Amino acid sequence: MFRKLVALFMLLALLASPASGFDSFWHSEATRKVAEANGFSEDARKIMQLGNFSPDFFGPVSDFAANTLHGQGLNALNQYLAKSAQDRDAAIFLHFDNLNGELDRNSKFDALFNRLLTNTQWVIGGYIKQTNADERTRKTMTLIVLGASLHAIQDFYSHSDWIHHDFNNTAVKLVHLPAGELRAPTWFEYRDKAGDPDKWPFQVKTGIYPPVAGAVNTHTHMNHDNSRLLYREYETAGQPLVSQAKYHDAGPVPAHEQDEASAFAHQQMAYNTAVAASIEWVKKVEEYADAKAAIESAKSWQLKLKDPKLVRELEAGQITEMALSCAAGKWDGEDPPGDRGVLCKTVVDQTVTPSSASSAANIESIIVGLATGAAFPYALKYTGKFWDVHRQYHLLDHLADGIGSARHYSQK
Repeated sequence: MFRKLVALFMLLALLASPASGFDSFWHSEATRKVAEANGFSEDARKIMQLGNFSPDFFGPVSDFAANTLHGQGLNALNQYLAKSAQDRDAAIFLHFDNLNGELDRNSKFDALFNRLLTNTQWVIGGYIKQTNADERTRKTMTLIVLGASLHAIQDFYSHSDWIHHDFNNTAVKLVHLPAGELRAPTWFEYRDKAGDPDKWPFQVKTGIYPPVAGAVNTHTHMNHDNSRLLYREYETAGQPLVSQAKYHDAGPVPAHEQDEASAFAHQQMAYNTAVAASIEWVKKVEEYADAKAAIESAKSWQLKLKDPKLVRELEAGQITEMALSCAAGKWDGEDPPGDRGVLCKTVVDQTVTPSSASSAANIESIIVGLATGAAFPYALKYTGKFWDVHRQYHLLDHLADGIGSARHYSQK
């Protein structure tokens, strides 16, 4: 059933934006490893993965959809998104992009990390508890907020030149992983030993967004989003698909043009560092006792026997994430390698006519109808709680509180 629904859903080509993080496969995998390391149940992990997708869903997905749909689909979508305006504005700050070139000192990055940590602890350990929501909704919000905060943490290592630095010539060395790969120290591991970020022997850079024609350190050039380091030059006329390898030829695992193995190894170093930072992040959030109590309450959640409706909504949410990502070439790039590409390549070739979407009586018809654009809001409604908690409680807005506004960072 799952594969059939995915195959139907893949017809939607709704998402195509330069402003996202690791491609969805890598975000999802990093979050899965966090869940495994911290003993989360399967259901809790899946909800956290949906939360991890929400900064993309309410950011680049919504922005592109609003500019792409027409007629009934556009009107319905705009009505839906109008109630999510706060979260849409907040989502832009949860990608660690160098918005308008404003992140020009290490201390500004440090301020972002610390403010995000404080916000995450407070939203999970304070705000959610203060709402009048039932236990089911509170657990959902806890896992979604934790997942969304992880998206920002993971994106720092995707969008920056962090892994390009020669850490072995500093006080904090590279880490050798059991499989023989390397990872860089995390931000907090380095800061704990190196002290004042503005006195470090290097200045961290993340990709400038929106990307500027002629600039080197743009989001387009600097991201480690997919395993082939291929990206569209959104700042270049024609938006060609090109290799980013020449911008990633630094550090202990440099990428080289015409060498996919080196590109993959370089991207994996960023990914492995993001995984370590994500596992570390949960521990840091749990340093606040109330946040730890909320996470402990939600992490063992089992839905299958007690809440079959929410199980269906969770499945629909997962389908939404995978379908949007594959249709946009953002599952693991536009031509995913190996097994990651089999599903995307297969389902994109399927055809469904608009007339097959005439009934919205079940999830299949909703997803088929989504291919026409008109049924998009129905699919969002079917995923129910996992998107509606954002509109009702403005979770991303609270998570980004004090970090910035009007697409500019707060100056520290």
